[in-house]
Amino acid sequence: MGCGDGLFFPELETFGSVCGVETDDRIVDPNGPFFDRIHLGCFDDSYQTDQQFDWIVMLDVLEHIPDAITALKKARDLLNPSGRMLLTVPAFNLLWTKHDDFNHHITRYTKRLIRQQTSKAGFEIENQHYLFHWTFPAKLLVRLKEKLSPAAPKPASLPGKVSNAILKTLCRFEQATLTPLRPPFGSSLVVSLRKK
Repeated sequence: MGCGDGLFFPELETFGSVCGVETDDRIVDPNGPFFDRIHLGCFDDSYQTDQQFDWIVMLDVLEHIPDAITALKKARDLLNPSGRMLLTVPAFNLLWTKHDDFNHHITRYTKRLIRQQTSKAGFEIENQHYLFHWTFPAKLLVRLKEKLSPAAPKPASLPGKVSNAILKTLCRFEQATLTPLRPPFGSSLVVSLRKK
């Protein structure tokens, strides 16, 4: 769900057949290699399929959906009896910035909120933990800066090639060392679910 132009399809295809749902038709190339496997439209009653899935993946999607529980129930109904779901969401409304406004986020999540919503939708949580711990204080600083110097929401700028490589290395180091300790904070939350 929220597959864009199928950027991750090649990696996911190592696990099986992949299809997707994308609401923004501007980012899906009609001549792209995966176009025929992408449903253009909302993840609501307009998405009809007879397929049952082993996995449903929602990476930073749920925070955009006004009725998250209904979307989660729809996802549950599309899973086969042993099906599982993987999702990531931004964490903690304390970290809300103009970036959230620009991207039309409804909320940022805590473990408690995701547990409530997924339970009501008929899921059990297998595992959940926060990610990107180092960005938690960074996001707090951004929020403070925005309070002191208000400005209209705008898209985030991408870091340069060298900066991006450094940040990627930092994230990988953090995931190998700090994330296994399961700190109670981070700027994102990853959740693995299965049907009740």
